[in-house]
Amino acid sequence: MRKLFGTDGIRGVAGKSPLSPREITLLGRAAGLVLRDHFPGKRSKTVIVRDTRGSGPQILESLHKGLRSMGVDVFDGGVMNTPSASYIVQAHKFQSGVVISASHNPSEFNGIKFFNPQGVKWPDIWEEKVEDLFFKWSGKKGEKITGKIPGVFVEAASLTGDYEDFLIESLGPGANLAGLKIAVDCANGANHLIGPEVLKRMGLDLVVISDRPDGKNINHNCGSLHTNKLAAVVRRNKCDAGVAFDGDGDRVIFVDEKGMERDGDFLIAILAKSMKERRILKENLAVITVMANLGLKKALKKQGIRTMETPVGDRYVSQAMKKNGSVLGGEQSGHIILGDHLNTGDGLLTALHVLSILKQSNMSFLKLAGWVHKYPQVLLNVPVKEKKPLDSLNGASKTIQRVQKTLGDNGRVLIRYSGTEPLLRIMIEGPEQVKCGNWAREIADAILAEI
Repeated sequence: MRKLFGTDGIRGVAGKSPLSPREITLLGRAAGLVLRDHFPGKRSKTVIVRDTRGSGPQILESLHKGLRSMGVDVFDGGVMNTPSASYIVQAHKFQSGVVISASHNPSEFNGIKFFNPQGVKWPDIWEEKVEDLFFKWSGKKGEKITGKIPGVFVEAASLTGDYEDFLIESLGPGANLAGLKIAVDCANGANHLIGPEVLKRMGLDLVVISDRPDGKNINHNCGSLHTNKLAAVVRRNKCDAGVAFDGDGDRVIFVDEKGMERDGDFLIAILAKSMKERRILKENLAVITVMANLGLKKALKKQGIRTMETPVGDRYVSQAMKKNGSVLGGEQSGHIILGDHLNTGDGLLTALHVLSILKQSNMSFLKLAGWVHKYPQVLLNVPVKEKKPLDSLNGASKTIQRVQKTLGDNGRVLIRYSGTEPLLRIMIEGPEQVKCGNWAREIADAILAEI
């Protein structure tokens, strides 16, 4: 069966299927009908935010046309980060939130993802209904599918201020981060205005880079996937740390004062330890994914902190947190969920809380993160034309089993297809970086020989 939704909404090259103007309008109509069915007798309201990609305004135009045709009132929040939609739907009691973004992908890509009234991604059953309707209608070019009374379109720039206040208030009354000098890489994305604004309000001395989006430079050699420039700025300006967001602002990666990258594994460790010491780490549990480094799990275990693994994807982390009563979870990519404040990952929220811990510790960031010793890890992304089930590849399976047996308890092999791109992701951890790299390439060759 054809699918629209991946692990993080709908994503593709802007202007091409399934992100052509007509298809986006159909998608909006299908989503509007799903909302109408789930909230009968109520006029549904949804907020739409977007990142800085040049294709964003056109996608917004097509999408709100479809939603309003089914009677949904659309509130345009403008350029805001992904987690702002999660906050807004809860704070303003909207029935849905929509984000137009392709997160960390290059500028030619874009995407659409939906949040429900609880501020988390739409459940699978809602997405499946949208897909059913979309493919049913896509072949009927002349058919009009509308609601009885069209929805209205409202420009709602004031929502930005509400979200900024929420972020600051999350640190508690009287919180202030003055005394820290921080470099910030905004990825030329959704946090290019709100990020520096919130951090300045907290009293930080800032050096800001990648804050001039032109529609094409989002994530380009900057942001959470490219921290070399940020590291150089930190060292040159003698900053206490550096903060790098991704294009849609739901992730954050730090660099310490020496310019060494500190990814989500380090941030989860810092937060978990601090939260346990303050007795706010509910269930004494941090939810992580299968991509989390072995070093993180061993470090948390030494601190007496439990961990639980989920498949890769923030929705799985969020679901496990809710089911098990945890208030902390996240991914190595820097997508961290602070469940006492928000139901989804928020790079700016995470940055504020990590910086608060840094200030109160009176330590350098290097020392703050120094109790976590990560295993060497090799990540190899292999382009594929077809995603054949891995368990059907007998020759590759033997190679994988041999490598895992060689590593034993001192390493692991994880292989999966990307949920958002035509890629096979191979991850190997072990005591020696070079050997891990050789094994990863050997496994890639074995798999490509069979697909």
